[in-house]
Amino acid sequence: MGRLLTLAVLALALALPAGGSARTLGANDGTLSVRDARGIITIQGRGGVIGSYNKGSVTISDPIDGDGTGPIITGDDFPPIERSETTTTWRGTKVRFRIIGGTFKIVVRARGVNLSFVGRGSVILNGAGTDDDGTYSANGGDYNSIPAFALPFQLSATNP
Repeated sequence: MGRLLTLAVLALALALPAGGSARTLGANDGTLSVRDARGIITIQGRGGVIGSYNKGSVTISDPIDGDGTGPIITGDDFPPIERSETTTTWRGTKVRFRIIGGTFKIVVRARGVNLSFVGRGSVILNGAGTDDDGTYSANGGDYNSIPAFALPFQLSATNP
């Protein structure tokens, strides 16, 4: 599992400079890795996210058209729910999602969540209150348990 996550982060890092509209990694970009999470994960920032979940939903707001790839979703079981011109929710099992480059907000309400974020922004981790809500690592640090309460922090190369 750790090797898969490392490959995902590497693929994300390689993909960011490749896109014509994607930006290159900045000196202050941080990294977030989430493994086998259950609960709600919110990221509002600029950069890129690659992730998946076993069962649940993902809502992505992409407010600036053309500043990145836009949301790319596979495996959603139900028709997407258009919340506004810039916000959509996808639901299902074994869903994979990504958004590379630009500004976005992503809210994952699910179990079995694995994701990698490279960039800068605000993060809120909120476990479901089970015995094992998964783990997270910021900026390559040790993995910590996701708490059963909202844990907000700013992510950059120097935080948290």
